Amino acid sequence: MSEITGAMLPWQWAEEPSESKHGDGVSRPRPGSRTREYRVMVYPRNARPVTWITQAESKRHAIRYAAARWPGAEAEVV
Repeated sequence: MSEITGAMLPWQWAEEPSESKHGDGVSRPRPGSRTREYRVMVYPRNARPVTWITQAESKRHAIRYAAARWPGAEAEVV
């Protein structure tokens, strides 16, 4: 059998440490809080921009939630 290098088998994947934080009040509003819908443009490092539609209490909270989900990315409400 020949040696295959540089390829990953279907059941293998690279374990990358996740720096994102998730939970009520961190990456999404707390249950029962008054929210409205915001469109957030997220610009992750070394990746294409993402348009994320989320519920948040204010623009400041929407940007905070995006920063928790995509650490190190730039975010703006559009």
